[in-house]
Amino acid sequence: MAQGRRTRVDPRLIIGIVLVAGSIAGVVGVVQSTAQTTTVYALGQAVAAGDTITAEQLTAVEVSAATPTELYLTEASAESYIATRPIGAGELVPLTALGDADTSSAAVVVSIPGELPGGISTGTTVEIWSAAAGERMGTYDAPQVLVAQAQVIRVIEQDDFVATAQVDVELRIPDDEVATVMSATSNGARLQLVPLHEPVRE
Repeated sequence: MAQGRRTRVDPRLIIGIVLVAGSIAGVVGVVQSTAQTTTVYALGQAVAAGDTITAEQLTAVEVSAATPTELYLTEASAESYIATRPIGAGELVPLTALGDADTSSAAVVVSIPGELPGGISTGTTVEIWSAAAGERMGTYDAPQVLVAQAQVIRVIEQDDFVATAQVDVELRIPDDEVATVMSATSNGARLQLVPLHEPVRE
């Protein structure tokens, strides 16, 4: 009586099945990991260093679970926070950018003749240059650096119905420079801002 012939399975077929199964498992794992999200908070508007951040300014954002959430603000409590560096609009709020209020600086408003240089906005670091009024009316001495580093808090919007030849800017400057700036403005000096660094954005 003839014995049945054994069917030999091609090893390449087995290897192929294993590879396909592994590929499918990998895809499923990636899909599952990306589908899992966690909540962190971003800012709805840019802030400068020293600004207070309240819960109303924060927006909840769903990010991938793979995001290192221990680096970002994940709870919007009723208490306010202080920005220790500029944070751009829409940027996730880093915990390293939150801290105690900076008591070594103060906010002042200065008037800049003409238009501001491009790129100056909330968070921009600038130099303040000053040209003192000359002996003859309408003349000015050579400009010099008045404050080596200041930070723009905001550019104050002008009333559309009132035409002005200047722009008012609120700046954060070191406490020991306040008197210098106020003296220059009260003596009729012309001030200009020179941007040094752009605000941090994502």
